[in-house]
Amino acid sequence: MKHRPILFMLTLLLAAAPAARPQTAGSPVTVTLTLAECIRMGHLSGPNARMAAAAYESRKHRYEAYTSRFLPQLSVSGDAPQFIRSINSITQPDGSSSYLLQRQAQSSVSLALAQELPWTGTQIWVSSALNRLDNLETRSSFYRSTPLSLSLRQPLFSINTTAWTYEQEELTYRSSHREFVEAMEDAAIDVTNKFFGFYLASMTVANARLNLSINDTLYQVTQGRFNVGKIAENDLLQSELAVLNARTNYENALIDLERAKRNLLHAVGLPEGTELAVIPDESVLSGIVDPAEALRYARENRSDMLSFELQKLSAERSIRQAESSNSLSMTVSANIGLNQKANGLQDAYAGLLDQQQFSVQFQLPLLSWGAGSHAVEAARAEASRVDASIATQRFTLEQEVSYQVRRFTQLQRQVMLAGKADTVAQRRYDVARERFVIGKIDVTNLFLAQSEKDNAYRSRIQALWDYWTTYYRLRRLTLYDFATRQPLVASE
Repeated sequence: MKHRPILFMLTLLLAAAPAARPQTAGSPVTVTLTLAECIRMGHLSGPNARMAAAAYESRKHRYEAYTSRFLPQLSVSGDAPQFIRSINSITQPDGSSSYLLQRQAQSSVSLALAQELPWTGTQIWVSSALNRLDNLETRSSFYRSTPLSLSLRQPLFSINTTAWTYEQEELTYRSSHREFVEAMEDAAIDVTNKFFGFYLASMTVANARLNLSINDTLYQVTQGRFNVGKIAENDLLQSELAVLNARTNYENALIDLERAKRNLLHAVGLPEGTELAVIPDESVLSGIVDPAEALRYARENRSDMLSFELQKLSAERSIRQAESSNSLSMTVSANIGLNQKANGLQDAYAGLLDQQQFSVQFQLPLLSWGAGSHAVEAARAEASRVDASIATQRFTLEQEVSYQVRRFTQLQRQVMLAGKADTVAQRRYDVARERFVIGKIDVTNLFLAQSEKDNAYRSRIQALWDYWTTYYRLRRLTLYDFATRQPLVASE
């Protein structure tokens, strides 16, 4: 009769167990977030998203700085002034040379408008210039004006490095769009891991607290039964050991929860010390992801595909560069304009004279002892290596996509099975606790049911964790949202 109050307390405590397990204690100021909200916050203010945005902005500005070279460039340059005082060799009227002291001041200013055409490698510029020479010995001045000058430079029979570089920069910039989206999906995966890490830790604390309370009450009941000789000392010691283990598990769970909480707060950009609670989404996609469809999206959207093009383009450029260096190359330069010289500034712009210049420079290797042909063969061998490397990378990517599709489909079933297993384990534990209260089973069987209940609960959370991590990993591999049926990367 003296143990009836304890048995009554135990019955009430055990009956409250199912309702207490999934709740996390919180205050009115607790921030409660779903997984989707955490990912959205991580994309807006998380550290990984900020780094991804900064990297994209850096690449964008570098690309814009490069392409701005192909817009008309206006510049002004000059010397104002340049002093010269030295003994130089001066040619005399009779053709002889004499060393004379020169003291001069030179000033110049030039305004130029230049344009580069990447498709042909042509350089065109229009300029206007004025030069002044002051002879400090004779105190005289001379002017040379070039009011208008049009110049052109055109390489022939050689590789157009500007066009190749332009195409490479274009591919790199297009790839940066996709790399940014991939980095944001990486951030989503990171937030998902920390979200479920915190959720599992909080549920572990709640379950450990409940187990500690239950085991402490069970120990009191076991002591009473041992005192009246209904159980052996071994059962008493086993119950005491369960209390000690439950207390250790609870204290360890508190430490793990604090660490998981800080990780999640940092990932979503919330200040440290914020009270936090999370609500996992236990629903799964109803449709099945088609492996062929996923592979097609990966081939269309992944930055790796542009990276493959860039690697092949770089290898082809090396071949062309080696071939060009071993063959005839020419450069045509031309200039037409107006100029004049005078002792006064106004006269320098009167009676302008024509100015023409035309030149052709060429280079043709005649004897290089096979260096040129070996350089070409080396470039071709490197291109073969690049082709093999791309084939391997493509195969690895496609294998990973296929694996993640199969894994995702499997986890869709595992989430449902883990939910059923959790329900069965919880029901078994409810039955076991009722039978223990009335003395139908021993403490060993009760603790076994409790352990299976805890494991099934953790397995259900872990299945959800794996499911959502795989979902975002599949999005990252394909840059496609299978829930909304929309691509994640916009058209470049």
